[in-house]
Amino acid sequence: MPQFTKENSSEILKKYLNEHGIKNKYLADKLGISATNLNYYLNGKGKFTVDFALAVSGALEISPDIFLNKSYKKLVENTEHKH
Repeated sequence: MPQFTKENSSEILKKYLNEHGIKNKYLADKLGISATNLNYYLNGKGKFTVDFALAVSGALEISPDIFLNKSYKKLVENTEHKH
């Protein structure tokens, strides 16, 4: 099964939060999860799925593209063209 999120998604998210001065607790609250649960993802222990990437990008109001591989974008484009 293809990996649709980048392998270093958790690192990308940690760096983004750090660079923008966003507290983990703020993001956890926006996602409706505990800070402990968020740390699970940030430390690479939780599977950074497409759903989680979309939830995070929605909570932060950013594009999910920073977390997604090109293979996922291609899949979405192909699906959109079939409708």
